[in-house]
Amino acid sequence: MQKVLKIAVVWGILLLVSTAWAQEASKVDSLIIDKVEMEKGGKAAVKIYLVNSQELAGLTIPLGLAGKGVKIDSLSFAGSRVEYIKMKPVTVAKDQKQVVFGAITMTEDYLPAGRGLMATLFVSADSVFAGKCSIDTTTIGPASVLYTKKDSYNYVPNFSSGSISLRDPSKKTK
Repeated sequence: MQKVLKIAVVWGILLLVSTAWAQEASKVDSLIIDKVEMEKGGKAAVKIYLVNSQELAGLTIPLGLAGKGVKIDSLSFAGSRVEYIKMKPVTVAKDQKQVVFGAITMTEDYLPAGRGLMATLFVSADSVFAGKCSIDTTTIGPASVLYTKKDSYNYVPNFSSGSISLRDPSKKTK
């Protein structure tokens, strides 16, 4: 009987832990990348959303594009939750296929807990765009996806990858 009780307790703990791991990205500390469509030779704005349950002193976000014919043009913080922060470094690298960006509070208030727009990534496609491009985390130099709390403790948020799909101009959208 004790063995059955121990097994039940272990399974109960595993169930609780796996439920926490399986939370939707929009409900826990997360970085969420939009899924967008664009035409060959076109441009698109990809929204990047930030969800944080605690005040943050900073964050670092390296992203990469995996797909032919798409490149990063620029990144903007206009209208975002971090727009008020002065130090927001941005580096586009690897033939415009990677970007690392972030925000670091210095004299400003910490980024309050909440959810909303972090940045907008502007991309363009040339005539060889293969039709699908994923946007995912990557490692650029020492940078990896990190949120930094005000006590300087770093942690990795959940991540929901984005994508860019080909929109065929000759076909009607539903």
